[in-house]
Amino acid sequence: MFRDSVIIMRKEMRRMFTDRRLLFMLVVLPLVMLPLMYSFMGKANKTRMAEINSYSSRITVCQGQGGGEVSDLFLESLSMLNAHIETSDLEQIDSLKQRVIDKDIELLIVMPGDMNGDILDNTVLNFSIFYNSTGDYSNYAFDQVRSSFSAVNDAIVRLRILEMGMSEDMLKAYTINKFLAADEISDLAEEGSVMGKLIGVMMPFFIVIYLFANSMKVGLDSVAGEKERGTLAMLLVNQVSRLSIVLGKMISVMVAAIVGAVSSAIGLKIASRYLIDMVGDSGASISEYTMGTTAILQFSIIVIPLAILISSLVLVVSTFARNVKEGQGMIMPVYIAVMVMGVTTMQTGDVPPEWMRMAPVFNSLVVLKDIFMQNALWSNVIFSLATSLVVSALLIFVTLRMFNDERVLFRI
Repeated sequence: MFRDSVIIMRKEMRRMFTDRRLLFMLVVLPLVMLPLMYSFMGKANKTRMAEINSYSSRITVCQGQGGGEVSDLFLESLSMLNAHIETSDLEQIDSLKQRVIDKDIELLIVMPGDMNGDILDNTVLNFSIFYNSTGDYSNYAFDQVRSSFSAVNDAIVRLRILEMGMSEDMLKAYTINKFLAADEISDLAEEGSVMGKLIGVMMPFFIVIYLFANSMKVGLDSVAGEKERGTLAMLLVNQVSRLSIVLGKMISVMVAAIVGAVSSAIGLKIASRYLIDMVGDSGASISEYTMGTTAILQFSIIVIPLAILISSLVLVVSTFARNVKEGQGMIMPVYIAVMVMGVTTMQTGDVPPEWMRMAPVFNSLVVLKDIFMQNALWSNVIFSLATSLVVSALLIFVTLRMFNDERVLFRI
């Protein structure tokens, strides 16, 4: 039986790796596409942020009644921003709000009335700041003004404390890391672990997506394609067991999926610096990160059974479908579900819900994240391995039953 499976696998592998178009899709395209895609995304993100930071915001201020030194203090803080400030009357507030909605101006600031008197009475000043959350420029201007007004607030409170003859230390109940030695670092994360966390968030998602995508490219044609070409019937009349055919095709699909995933991982490695730029300035460097022998072993123990599970799932659909086109329609909801699983796992943080460690596919993704963060437990690795193999065995059993039922295998 095993010998027949090897023969079937070699036939499928020969078909795949002599197909230049398929080979290009599996190997070459990820190596080229991923670095290009993320370089464009990274450069676009940098360009956009630079444009927002250099943009001169348009801010309209309604001073209300009076003015005075306190009002001038806040206006002076605004003049230090990269913004064009104009003043207006309260009677025009409705039209000014509409200008904010229309993005003609970024902010409308309505200042309190008698600011000098309120400060002397220790009354809390109430500013009304209107902005448009759908505009990047407006959001940025709002954050800048809020930070600027906060600095003025701190200065006023400090003056009040000093006028009362008290030390400005009254404003601080504690400090953090103020007296650390010059060579003492407060972040005790191990070298490379920060980068491991970044990789652990993104990489499991990409791995499962590319395993599934590459399995689809090969697996749908492996059975449904042979139905269309009429070659499956010829294969079945030979003295080869149905189990050998199923195993041979599954192994070939799995190999193609892993080859494509490895190519994609190399492409992501090349694009890693652009990914880091998109995540933000974490102070981490890709050169800091290394995977030890144990982590590589755990990675293999998780990825190979996961590839078997995904290949088996694709073969179930390919066997049931009448042709490749129908198989593509049937597999897309499953593909979307796998994408949702990957995105959900990205949002789980360091402590995922316990049910994720019990559910197939989910637990593999969670353990992959732990492996990249270099804190995976062997108990979780073994459980994920066992779960993937059990589900794969069930899917292979379902495929075998369909291969033994001509009404299902050649349904019209």
